[in-house]
Amino acid sequence: MNISYHTILKKMEEKLIEAKSTNSNAHIREHVQAIKTLCEVILYDGQSETSYQRTVQPKTIPYQSQPTVITPTTPSTSSILGEKRLETDDGANGDSIFDF
Repeated sequence: MNISYHTILKKMEEKLIEAKSTNSNAHIREHVQAIKTLCEVILYDGQSETSYQRTVQPKTIPYQSQPTVITPTTPSTSSILGEKRLETDDGANGDSIFDF
């Protein structure tokens, strides 16, 4: 949607009249800010979108490391090689760490 320069300039005139008719500095600043924004619309309308995109630097995202996942270990080499475990009369030294 293109807005004609004439329409934008008319809106700028309205904001200027409103700024002149107020006594509040805050309201004057609001109207001047609106005029500034309207000026930027006219100025940036002449630039091609590709030209505008070249002036904008892409935002870089900092590297975030992935959380470390700890997986259960494989059986020890002694059990793979077939070594016998020490067995006692009461069944201690079983497969579980809770076996006493």
